Amino acid sequence: MPECEPQTSALEILYPLDRWPPLGATLVLAAQWLVILVPGVLVLGDVVGQAWGLDGPAREAYMQRLLLVTAAAQAAQILWGHKLPGQVGPSAVLIVGTLATIASGEAAVAGAVVVGAGLTALAGVSGLAARLGRLYTPTVLSCTLLLVAMSLTPTMGKLLYTPAAGARGLSGGFLFGLGLVLVMLLAQYRLKGLWSSAVLLMGLFLGSLAYYALGLEPWPAWPGGGLGGLPRLFPVGLEFNPGVIAAFVLCYLALISNELATIESTGRLIKAPGMDGRANRGVAVSGLGGVMAGLMGSLGPVTYSVSPAVVVSTKSASRYTLLPMAAAVAALALWPGGLAVFGLVPNPVVGAVLVTLMAQSVYAALHLLLEGGRTPTWASGATVGMALIAGVIVSFMPEAARQALHPLARPILGNGFVMGLVVALLLEHVFFRKHKGAEAPASRL
Repeated sequence: MPECEPQTSALEILYPLDRWPPLGATLVLAAQWLVILVPGVLVLGDVVGQAWGLDGPAREAYMQRLLLVTAAAQAAQILWGHKLPGQVGPSAVLIVGTLATIASGEAAVAGAVVVGAGLTALAGVSGLAARLGRLYTPTVLSCTLLLVAMSLTPTMGKLLYTPAAGARGLSGGFLFGLGLVLVMLLAQYRLKGLWSSAVLLMGLFLGSLAYYALGLEPWPAWPGGGLGGLPRLFPVGLEFNPGVIAAFVLCYLALISNELATIESTGRLIKAPGMDGRANRGVAVSGLGGVMAGLMGSLGPVTYSVSPAVVVSTKSASRYTLLPMAAAVAALALWPGGLAVFGLVPNPVVGAVLVTLMAQSVYAALHLLLEGGRTPTWASGATVGMALIAGVIVSFMPEAARQALHPLARPILGNGFVMGLVVALLLEHVFFRKHKGAEAPASRL
């Protein structure tokens, strides 16, 4: 048995930032971005549709508008915005704001989204975003990536222990998903080139076939559905309720933090130049996309924090592979029946793909923290540890305690990712702030 090649600390990138990969690689990588995005969009759209009490046709139209906003914002980010391999999708923090203010009505929520998104766009255009981006040191960026993996832990658990498998199949689905994760990680470790980049896609397809073939769930029926055409693009008016606006301004502050953290971590990971300009343009595009979403009664977009993990997993930093993905998302908006195809993938397989990505996210976090042979200080270790602990505590907060929070504070205090990030920023820049000329404290170990 041949020995494995020695591993280095350098990040392996097969396709650089500003270059199109070969056609076959482009299609495979675009498909992987798509299968990572669509299940999350379906879940988020379904949650909001149910909260608004939309019937079947209205929920389908809402999903179409959500996909159109996502596709437009993705293309704008790649061509004009941050120009990084960052996946764009509807913001989960805006769902928190929507659910907290839903009693005010669709028009009030839409108006608040437009105001919050407009202020976000202004922060990008004015250059304020880049100045805020300097808060994201390697330690804070490492916290951000680790918090992504932590905050998705409840979601991954629910996917792996799927109710669809029945009471006796719960452990079977989990064991299958865990085995699939190990197989995908081994494949990524052993395979080279395009085959290594295609592991997630192959895992999704072959894993689904194996899951049904083993009888863990009955084989699903093939979905039907024809072309849906364009939905009504501007279904609601705008109302400007000060309380609802205040809630969404808080939400957009969290969204800006998420956007900046993703831009900084992705850019630093692939050593992209001109990060100040990328931060400003990225936040501006997110804001303008949010304005469009508010006018359409949809959720505003954000660049997903999972993006660095996908870059590490696929070994591709090419931003252009996201353009075919954006085109496919727009096509799905015109063909709602096509979305049902993604519903054929069993939850444990989706969970396994997500777990594999999160393992790569942890690697990306360690890569940033230890880049250049840096040795972690006591302060950086305490910052990372405390941010993760705070995020875990908030993520698993009892629902009664979450509901007891004031609706205006719930998007911040009830979000494990946001609270962990706030703790990291406070420790890094306030409690453990390094003064110029001061010597770093000695290790406590």
